[in-house]
Amino acid sequence: MLKLVKPSVEYTKQIAEYRAEFPIERERVTYDPSRIPGTDYLENYDNVLDWLAFCESMADKLTWHMTVRESDSRLVGFVVFRHKLEYDDDDIEFASNFGYSIRPSERGKGYAKEQLRLGLQKAIAFGLDKVRIICRDINIGSNKTILANGGIYVDTIHGEESGLHVNRYDIQMSI
Repeated sequence: MLKLVKPSVEYTKQIAEYRAEFPIERERVTYDPSRIPGTDYLENYDNVLDWLAFCESMADKLTWHMTVRESDSRLVGFVVFRHKLEYDDDDIEFASNFGYSIRPSERGKGYAKEQLRLGLQKAIAFGLDKVRIICRDINIGSNKTILANGGIYVDTIHGEESGLHVNRYDIQMSI
């Protein structure tokens, strides 16, 4: 079983280990190879404590959760909920309410599907009718995760600068 917990000092070492698994992996499937999905800006901080402070400072715009396996308290994923689509997006077409990832060493276990389900439950409190989620067209696992959580395919867009193809999905929120 998995649970969502707020990023905290207690997980500093595991967060650093999580980040270390991504340098090569993220270039293959993310729409922005400079970022680790679901962590929003962790890659910009050498010190995890500084990133945790950043998370606190942005709490009115972003809500981060770590996905922790209950049996051993291992950090297996991150999910971030962006309260408004236009937040931090120069190109609104690539805007997404959710970002998420599962650490490469823990993939293929169904964790992403459950993590997104739990994240969507947390997002209900924000009163949105629907959320937008995007992923690269070649990221088969993420496309399946979104569809399994009620994602309705909207379209595929082509990034002018990146040259990447990104699928956009909407998920209706229910209370």
